[in-house]
Amino acid sequence: MRGVLDEAAEWQKAGRAVAMATVIETWGSAPQPVGSQLAADLDGNFIGSVSGGCVEGAVITEAGGVIGSGVPKVLEFGVADETAWRVGLACGGRIRILVEPLGQIDELMALRRGREAVAVVTELESGRQILVRRADASPELEDAFRFDQSRVQAGPAGDVFVHIHNPPLKLVITGAVHIAQSLVPMALAAGYDIAVVDPRGAFATAERFPGVALYDEWPDEFMGGHGLDARTAVLALTHDPKIDDPALRAALKSEAFYIGALGSKKTSAARRERLMALGFAESDLKRIHGPVGLNIGAKGAAEIAVSILAQMTQVLRLGDAA
Repeated sequence: MRGVLDEAAEWQKAGRAVAMATVIETWGSAPQPVGSQLAADLDGNFIGSVSGGCVEGAVITEAGGVIGSGVPKVLEFGVADETAWRVGLACGGRIRILVEPLGQIDELMALRRGREAVAVVTELESGRQILVRRADASPELEDAFRFDQSRVQAGPAGDVFVHIHNPPLKLVITGAVHIAQSLVPMALAAGYDIAVVDPRGAFATAERFPGVALYDEWPDEFMGGHGLDARTAVLALTHDPKIDDPALRAALKSEAFYIGALGSKKTSAARRERLMALGFAESDLKRIHGPVGLNIGAKGAAEIAVSILAQMTQVLRLGDAA
């Protein structure tokens, strides 16, 4: 999915001067979360939102001035602000918005296209920015990456805004089964891009999985052409070793943050024996969550899907040691 920054980059390439407005802090019932963005040009055209319509007009006006001066500006709106009352921010919330000219962002866009996690750290006083890759992040920044948490924090030259640009989450489901039908809409709502892989053509159909990318391939063939990186979860749900095992082998050789496999304890033990016979170590097999999902006493496809998504979220945010 294309975001505000992607569209703003296209505007810039077309020769339009652009300012970016970013929500950097919120208090109370703020209508948009930290990190929400709006891009505006000198003609007042804009995309995105920083307040759901409450203060966009004032922000767009300020954006024109920022483009002209080249100097970033921090705006604040709240219930005590006459402008905010007039435009509708009277719900008890308060927001701070950084408005800055859109500078050279080629490196940032290249990192995003390559699905590399990066933080843009902006000095609020000067507008100076640096890019920090996740691989080079301090423990404090690593925490922000893990929780997708953009925020204001103290820096050596005053407050800075850390804007986290994590790649979109991906979920690869092997097995277009009933549990997958329940899981897909939940995972979509949680922000995952989803691929459903099943060589059995009658299972992976648009009628059963509307609006989802479907692949009637063997899992190892699919995964050979689709990178499984640290923002990818892999699920094997068919109960059929001919389909599930190739998916698990590919996942274990990747950086996927979560690997789950459906099956009883007996099925899981047999799967472990097969994978160990192929040379995988005990440390490798510990990455597989099987039986899959948190133990919440789930019954039926929908509840099992809830337990799976809950466990995926736990591992994503807290790690496998949680």
